[in-house]
Amino acid sequence: MEAIEEEFAEFFKLLAKTYGMGDLQATVLSVLYLEPNEVAMEEIAKRTGYSLASISNTMKMLEGAGVVRRVKKPGTNKVFFYMEKDLIKLNLQKIKAAYESIINPGKEMLPKIIEKYGGKVGDRKSREKLRIIENYYHQMIQLDKLLRHMSKKLERMSAENRIFNKKIP
Repeated sequence: MEAIEEEFAEFFKLLAKTYGMGDLQATVLSVLYLEPNEVAMEEIAKRTGYSLASISNTMKMLEGAGVVRRVKKPGTNKVFFYMEKDLIKLNLQKIKAAYESIINPGKEMLPKIIEKYGGKVGDRKSREKLRIIENYYHQMIQLDKLLRHMSKKLERMSAENRIFNKKIP
């Protein structure tokens, strides 16, 4: 890594810790963020000094979290990854991933559990567990509303940025 990349990686390590990530994930993200195009997984391993197996596992986690995107290129079996450079779009991707992995499944499954056991659990411990599940569902619905509001605002900001960026020579 060049000096500028190493310093940026240090910044990303601080940032990543606030999201519960470690040095490996932060280093990978810093490499992807600084690259204008997609990067082959082997190249990420080479540039970070981590094993291909470690990079593969990390990429699965980052892809699942909606932070990076897998890119297929015709004529090659290599796996490439890309990270959005626009922070607004990046956060919209993360919100979309949250919907797909948390909000939508929860909105589908939790009401069924609550309905199935509501008023039918007799002992105190089971009622308390049902109350915890109901509270979780209630908070998730509040989070859903907040994320929808944030998404709309971020989409407006993204549109404004596209207009602003066109004006820059």
